Amino acid sequence: MRKVVMFLVITIIVLFAGSSSFAGTTVYRFADEPFDFTQCYATTDWVPGPAAYFGENVCVHYVALNSETVRVKYNKDGTTDVGWNLIQQGTATITSTGTGAVLYVGPFQVEEIGQDDGNDANCLTTDGHAWLGKCGGSIFTTLDYALYQWKITGNKVYFFKLTVKGPGMYCYDAMGVAYGPGCN
Repeated sequence: MRKVVMFLVITIIVLFAGSSSFAGTTVYRFADEPFDFTQCYATTDWVPGPAAYFGENVCVHYVALNSETVRVKYNKDGTTDVGWNLIQQGTATITSTGTGAVLYVGPFQVEEIGQDDGNDANCLTTDGHAWLGKCGGSIFTTLDYALYQWKITGNKVYFFKLTVKGPGMYCYDAMGVAYGPGCN
């Protein structure tokens, strides 16, 4: 009996000693956060965006709500893996930069999924958010996975897609024109 108790005690100690107190996953959930952003596009830009659709330089004022789930996994070896899903839905108001005239008002949507194993692309913010804009140039070198789509009125006025299939394997697709080593 004494051997059985001793065996159980040793087993419990081994099990708890094997699981680091730093290991585990923290999940952050954000809902209906406001997004207000203006971006201008020129017909001569490498990605002219909606300027190509309207045939002139434009600015787009995006107003939306963000919802996001971020999973931060703390590994036993001290590394951190970050995964996230972000949805954004709202309205895009497109104006001519030449005349200031409103050319279009309609829906826009963003879908973003990312995975940064080892957090080496540095996409995680201090408050628990994660997003591709935070990654900077690391999107193209160290990010492990991404699927990103930005649409104004579906694919009609503007469509931009970015995929990352592994570090350095990215592909841009702007209105059907693809560029990058990950395009197949």
